[in-house]
Amino acid sequence: MTPRYALFGCNPLAIEVAWRLSMVKQSFVLLDRDPALVALAGEEGLLAEHIDYTDDDALRAVGIGGHIEGVFCLLGEDSENVFLAISARALDPNLRIVAVCQSPAAAAKLLAAGADKVVDPYEISGARVHELIERPEVVELMEQTVFGLQDLNIAEVTIPAGSWLHGVRLSQLRRHMVQNVILLGVVDLERGKDLIFSTRGIDHNLDHQDVLVVIGPSQDVAAFKAIIESAAPPHSAA
Repeated sequence: MTPRYALFGCNPLAIEVAWRLSMVKQSFVLLDRDPALVALAGEEGLLAEHIDYTDDDALRAVGIGGHIEGVFCLLGEDSENVFLAISARALDPNLRIVAVCQSPAAAAKLLAAGADKVVDPYEISGARVHELIERPEVVELMEQTVFGLQDLNIAEVTIPAGSWLHGVRLSQLRRHMVQNVILLGVVDLERGKDLIFSTRGIDHNLDHQDVLVVIGPSQDVAAFKAIIESAAPPHSAA
């Protein structure tokens, strides 16, 4: 199958992305400059190829500027990802480029280099830790999960047509959140398609098709989803 995506890097992060693409049956090619890392990916059961990403002809040979629709810059050094983003963008102005940064300061450089989206793992992990600190009652949930007493799930809940949440502020929803779940963030379509973490403090105006991302035990997540899908807010008859 002709690959749609090129993943640069055979480190654990890139291997995780590769497996997720495999699960949703998306075709890709996994590439790295380091033969040892290419061999490591092979040991994980993934087909990987050696490439010198500094060679434009090598990039063309794997399909950049041709059939490749998107590139993931997942190399271990920010400087490598910046160079790769510049090279790939020069070969294909319409290419979708996603890059990971190893330090927060590199994000602006990657965007300037041509990346469409920069993933900052420090921001993501920091936002989740901050959420736990803000909600001490979650400690019990985490302790139960660590000791295997109950499951923990991350779920995306789309606000359907007919939901009472259409036109309602996020702060109003929070007053009804009695389930043992953490609200990680919102995909507010008025602001774009990116996840905005709840720790940003934005009181979103919710609408149909917006997405709420929560974490919690499956039973509580299901109860939260039922509230979201209801035509009337909880205790509306009171």
